[in-house]
Amino acid sequence: MHLGWQAKQRPDAIAVIESGGRTVTYLPAEVEEMAEGKQLTAGPMGAPAAECVQVAQGLAQYGFGPEAVYLSTAPFHHASPLVHCMSLLRMGATLVVMDRFDAAGCLELIERHRVTHAQFVPTMFVRRLKLPAARRARDLSSLRVVLHGAAPCPVEVKRRMLDRFGPIIHEFYSGTEAYGFTVIGPQEWLARPGSVGRAGHDVRIVDGVVHFGENTLGDIGYLDEDGYLYLTDRVAHTIVSGGVNIHPQEAEDVLVMHPGVADVAVIGVPDPEMGERVLAVVQPAAADVTADELLAYCRERLAPYKCPRAVDFVLGLPRDPSGKLRKGLLRETYWRNHETRIV
Repeated sequence: MHLGWQAKQRPDAIAVIESGGRTVTYLPAEVEEMAEGKQLTAGPMGAPAAECVQVAQGLAQYGFGPEAVYLSTAPFHHASPLVHCMSLLRMGATLVVMDRFDAAGCLELIERHRVTHAQFVPTMFVRRLKLPAARRARDLSSLRVVLHGAAPCPVEVKRRMLDRFGPIIHEFYSGTEAYGFTVIGPQEWLARPGSVGRAGHDVRIVDGVVHFGENTLGDIGYLDEDGYLYLTDRVAHTIVSGGVNIHPQEAEDVLVMHPGVADVAVIGVPDPEMGERVLAVVQPAAADVTADELLAYCRERLAPYKCPRAVDFVLGLPRDPSGKLRKGLLRETYWRNHETRIV
């Protein structure tokens, strides 16, 4: 367990930790003493909230240090890239910052700058996997650690990324607020595909959300018998069709692996009989892909009630610069003039 140097002032707490069989090491003071600031959450369910945040102390376990070359693929108004970049600057590491994510350009930067650490979201993984073989043929041997989070990653997508990058992909789950934090390494994940890891147990007094009280992340999931967390979807994205709760993430995870799909969102749209009807909104990767083909592909892999009933094709889906899908904007197109809560 890596602790801040100030923890040395609490030998009683250290004794409790060590009694549980954990080895304690300390981060240098210059690494721990990062400035506190205010960070806005992404606000996926509504207005962003201002959070008092302090730089995380988990850098040492991933080999971050002055010799690291870190590729930042997302904008700095998101907590994780901001925290990592500011921390690494103070350490004297090298930053390679992308103005806008491009899958082929990302691989070229890793090769050119001998990047050692990088962070992605699942959408970036998908775009990399869908590159033609010639465009993804790069020397990525310098990579030591790949981090990802921000959204659930389809199991098949992550499995393929591990095949290509090797066992260097680590996943974390949390909000900007840094509560509910879980992590999982590559070997753990291969033993429990789909998990985002186990929670780190901690009790501390913290600054709250600015102008707010209690808060939750709004996600749905479950724990297995060993305490590993599996995410199902967001509460706000649940589709209620004919009285049945449907989590659209499952159909999205299936459809995104179809070679004719560049991007996909599954949402509930108004239906006079069922209340909501499951619709797939697809950005096609191939001009000849058809709705019937995609619906059949999904039905071969999921229970019928979880599958879309129809497909709409669009030029692109509303994603923010970090790759997060803005489903509220998409739903608004279909729910305008209907009674519903747009989230």
